[in-house]
Amino acid sequence: MKNILLVVLTIIAALLSAFLLSPWPVWLGTLAAWVTTGSFCLQVLHIIKNKDTSGLSLGMWGALFFGVSCWAWYGFRMSDIPVMTANGITALLALTVILLKLWHERPVFNKNSRRLVRMPRVILKPRIRRLRPLKTPDESRLKRENK
Repeated sequence: MKNILLVVLTIIAALLSAFLLSPWPVWLGTLAAWVTTGSFCLQVLHIIKNKDTSGLSLGMWGALFFGVSCWAWYGFRMSDIPVMTANGITALLALTVILLKLWHERPVFNKNSRRLVRMPRVILKPRIRRLRPLKTPDESRLKRENK
């Protein structure tokens, strides 16, 4: 129910902002740019908090970085401040996500340079399934006799 309410409120906000800001297209574009940039900022904060990038596609984030970098350069060439600024910030956020994904999914090598050497009668990895009380031979004999 909470998710449905969030979607409905988002649609209402989008329609209201489009209706109310349609006479001022620069303000509408500025609002749209900052809201979309803010959404990417929330994604970066979520990744930093949870340290989980396994569900993210590196190809998609690479394509997003390429696209918003081109849009930022387009905004610069056209002297369009909202397009340039929002897409430049989004490009930095997309690059941050790419770097976090590469960092969190890097192979980790063993930093311990010492090697384990097998020794006779020494167990290096004991495999104990469950702990049981130690039985003496006398207890085992008594149990067999009582049966």
